[in-house]
Amino acid sequence: MSRKTARYVIVPDDNVFNDSMETTSFQLFRAMHRRLFRASGARPADSMVQGACEGSAPATRPRLRMLETEVGRIRLLDSIGENEASLVSMTPEQARELQRAYPGLRVRRELRLYPLRYGRLNIIRKEAKPAAFRSAKALELRCVDAASGKPVAGASVVVVLDRRRSFGISDAVTDKDGRFRTPLPAGQTRIDAVICQPLAGYWPGGTEDIPVKAEGVTELELPLVPIAADFPDGLERMLAPAKKADGRGVRVAIVDTGVDPARGLNLERGLNTTGTEPADEWFDNGTGHGTHVAGIVARVAPDVVLHSYRVFEKGAGGASEFAIARAIRQAVEDGCDIVNLSLGQSSEPIAISREVRRARALGVVCVAAAGNDYMSPVSYPARSGVVAAVSAGGVLDAWPKGAITGRNVAADPAPVQDRFFARFSNIGPEVDFIGPGVGIISWVDKTSKGVMDGTSMACPAVAGLMARLLSRTPEILSAERNQQRSDDIIKLANSHAVPIGFGPRYEGAGLIDQK
Repeated sequence: MSRKTARYVIVPDDNVFNDSMETTSFQLFRAMHRRLFRASGARPADSMVQGACEGSAPATRPRLRMLETEVGRIRLLDSIGENEASLVSMTPEQARELQRAYPGLRVRRELRLYPLRYGRLNIIRKEAKPAAFRSAKALELRCVDAASGKPVAGASVVVVLDRRRSFGISDAVTDKDGRFRTPLPAGQTRIDAVICQPLAGYWPGGTEDIPVKAEGVTELELPLVPIAADFPDGLERMLAPAKKADGRGVRVAIVDTGVDPARGLNLERGLNTTGTEPADEWFDNGTGHGTHVAGIVARVAPDVVLHSYRVFEKGAGGASEFAIARAIRQAVEDGCDIVNLSLGQSSEPIAISREVRRARALGVVCVAAAGNDYMSPVSYPARSGVVAAVSAGGVLDAWPKGAITGRNVAADPAPVQDRFFARFSNIGPEVDFIGPGVGIISWVDKTSKGVMDGTSMACPAVAGLMARLLSRTPEILSAERNQQRSDDIIKLANSHAVPIGFGPRYEGAGLIDQK
């Protein structure tokens, strides 16, 4: 028997969100919850939230505890609530036996979800190992400001060596002189693409089909176009202009990498639910993704109130499903109306699935990005039937000359007039709406703006549009928080959606038109 343990999520396999059932499954959950939290006398939410939203020091999390079960001792890590999702550490053998002993449970290995910004992780699926290239051939790239010629340091670099195999180099950045150098395979005669994308200040630049010198160094210079303050990007050109009061009275939760307090973002409160970082560290973790997402919501609904729930640790690419589930639970408890989930995973994260169902039952709508896997099936949690799934599109030429953004235009389905479907966006019958997700300008920290692409960007545009509609429909906004309220929010959005012409699998009901 393996002694190696892993983290598992356990949830009841039902749709009941109350304490009325006394099955053996619920008895086990009650035992887990009480064993974990009895020392402090605090509820699970209290252990993380008390003080975090009010500016005082966050409370100490409960100590780890062991529980004797029919499958041996398992370590209790966390619980969202009595009769609710629990997080435990045990061996795979124990997990299988626990599932057999309690058929009313769902026992699954905890998953990690990722931000759905389209970029290097989507372009390169098989990472090259340049140190293994036994060759005198090399590529030397220099990224420069197109206006001044000055070097651009710290920009992400992607080198596509073989587009068909998604093979290349993606874990690279330019140095202080704007340079990046890498060996090349001896047999490399052409490079399919080179892309340079700074986090802030510039549009992504790049070029394709680059001939490689038979010997020595292939030199390449990429000019990067600075972001102009008055440039009308894809969001501005695709959506009707916002009114100053749009979003008033509506709270939108940003479950993401955290949000920095940039100008125009009405941040009311925040919470870090990672479980490994202080609860009051809810600003952006440095990737800019959550701040960019929040900025999009605020552009579409300027008077909306934002809550930041940071689920991605600093330096981590993925977020635990339990951290996300806890964030959704807290957003509902904090009175949010819409929860934005610009993150995903191809498999079902059962703790998140339970929380989005609960949110919908309590009058809150979760909006999620469909995924960026080149028209693959919709990712979770967007794939869940109670979540509004958002695909990505754009407007032709909504980027400056010299930017490589145009490579995201899909050929099939073909553009309809000046509207196009994003070639990276996932599709399927689960898609509910489409939003602008190509060439979107937004804040990436409290002082700088950057350009991002992805269903991550389309998702908050749709969340912002829902907030617009909700703020203009006070009878729904002030309604009792139950399933009817959340159904009415979705019906309201559907009543304003206009098909572009790509078809339901690509755009669902279409683009929410709020002129």
